Parts: sequence; structure tokens; C-alpha cells
Amino acid sequence: MKTESIFFIVNFITIGALFLSIIYTAGIVWRVEMKLDISYKFFLLAIIFLTAAEIFGFYPAENNLYFTLALKILQMLFTICFLFGVFLMRNITRELDGEIKKNKRK
Repeated sequence: MKTESIFFIVNFITIGALFLSIIYTAGIVWRVEMKLDISYKFFLLAIIFLTAAEIFGFYPAENNLYFTLALKILQMLFTICFLFGVFLMRNITRELDGEIKKNKRK
């Protein structure tokens, strides 16, 4: 098998898995409430940014500084959204375990 074929297959599987992640995460966002909803919204945004970065990665941009910068910004946005999602999920887990007190709403 040629190296180009292997790269194509790996990229195709990665992007396919990311699209499935978008679909399943969006389904969770529509079914949950409050803090869990916010956490999964950040996860959904993160997956969308990562998918866009992977798709843009197909474009050969060795000499295009702006395209390379846009790709790095998409990767940065993925990381930030994923971090916020994990942080919110961690707080939900800590509340369920009784480590921190739940915020009572009136």
C-alpha cells in the first residue's frame, strides 16, 4: 500500500469519526439540562472546531501564512472549548460526589 493511500484512509476515518461525534454530541445537548447542557455545548463546539481543522488540513498551505494561522486558531479554539467542557463536567462530578455544595436556585 502506498503511503498516500494510508494517509487518506486515516484522514477519512478521523473525519468520519468526528462527524459522528458531532451528531451524537448534538443529540446529547438536546436531551440534557442546565450545567450538563452547557458542558456538552462546549464539547460540541470543540468537536466542530477540530473537524474544521482536520478538513482544512487537506489544503497544502506551506506558503500561505494566513491559512496556517487560521488552522492554528481553529486548533486553539478546540483546545479552549474542550478545556471548558471538561472543567464544567468536573464540577458536575464533584457536586454529585458531595465534594462541593450544589448551587440552590430559588
